[in-house]
Amino acid sequence: MISVIVPAYRAQATIARAVASLRAQTFADWEAFVVADDGADYESVLAQAGITDARLRFDTTGRTGSGCHNARNVGLAAAGGNFIAALDADDVFLPTRLEALRPLALTAGAGVDNERVVADATGMALYTAFPPAAVPAALGITALLDLTVPLFPLVAREHAEPRLAGIELGEDFVANLRLIDRLGAIAVTGESLSEYRVVAGSLCHNDNSAEAFDDAYGDLIARLTNGDRLGLSPANAALARDGISRKRDFNRAFAAARASDPILDFQTFAARQRGAVTPQPTPAADTPRQPPARGG
Repeated sequence: MISVIVPAYRAQATIARAVASLRAQTFADWEAFVVADDGADYESVLAQAGITDARLRFDTTGRTGSGCHNARNVGLAAAGGNFIAALDADDVFLPTRLEALRPLALTAGAGVDNERVVADATGMALYTAFPPAAVPAALGITALLDLTVPLFPLVAREHAEPRLAGIELGEDFVANLRLIDRLGAIAVTGESLSEYRVVAGSLCHNDNSAEAFDDAYGDLIARLTNGDRLGLSPANAALARDGISRKRDFNRAFAAARASDPILDFQTFAARQRGAVTPQPTPAADTPRQPPARGG
């Protein structure tokens, strides 16, 4: 019923936890494609962690570091489910996620939860994608681009398209922009059914990420202004251009703050800007593991 795509790049330290969270789902009719983008044998990695499951499939991009977007596309091409889900190798599904989102995806074409942002090193919850008192019933382009955390909806197969080639930083929100353009606003539940883990040194949380994202935002704005508009309608392209400009401004404010606080990470900065409460321990179960090698 549901195909879950798990891109894996230097994910040996975290992938067992991610897959364990999938195996703990109350909705059991799923298959998962673990797509290696580093040449690693993740079937062996999981077996060494005591995880074997007939629902797990293993594939590869045949390359090293070709990008999460490319690994997602390899998995999508192999997927046979009626719905498509994305689970990054360092993130976590809470047990009822697939069961809770499937009715939304069935009736509206896609559904997403109020994802919780968690500091991986401490297990502390920083904030949720939407403030608990202000969760929208449906997510449009403007609200999507004002978020400071990626969202990974469960999508009906007929509405799931490959990621655009060559877009790595921001590939998640570009895919959601294109989904909203095709489908309309994405249905949202106020429940927190997944955890986005903030992993030091990952693609989104390293010393060069602010500069790299600034360049990526500039490229996307140029495409929306004078290029292919990412395949969006003119009206939605204009909304997207304005929203990505705001994201670039926020990223630049983070870069300025980090200049005086070098250990500051983006999500902690975002939590402070939102006036989020002091981080609290997450109720999700953790398992002991080695320090992470990469992040999503």
